[in-house]
Amino acid sequence: MARAISLFGLTALFLIVSEPLRKDVLGLIAMGVSAMQAYAPVSYIVGVILVFVSMVVAFNRGSRAR
Repeated sequence: MARAISLFGLTALFLIVSEPLRKDVLGLIAMGVSAMQAYAPVSYIVGVILVFVSMVVAFNRGSRAR
C-alpha cells in the first residue's frame, strides 16, 4: 500500500514540475474523454468492465502466497 501511494505521489510531483509533460498528459486525457463521449454509453460500460477486471487481476496477484 505504501509503495502504491508513494508511486502516485512521485508521479504527481513529476507532473507538477514538468509543464510540457503535464500538458501532454492532460491532452491525452481530454482526447480519451472526447472519444468516450462519442461512443457513450457503450464506452462507459466497457470502461467500468475494464476497471473491474484490472482490479480483480491486481488483487488476485497480491493475495497469492509466495
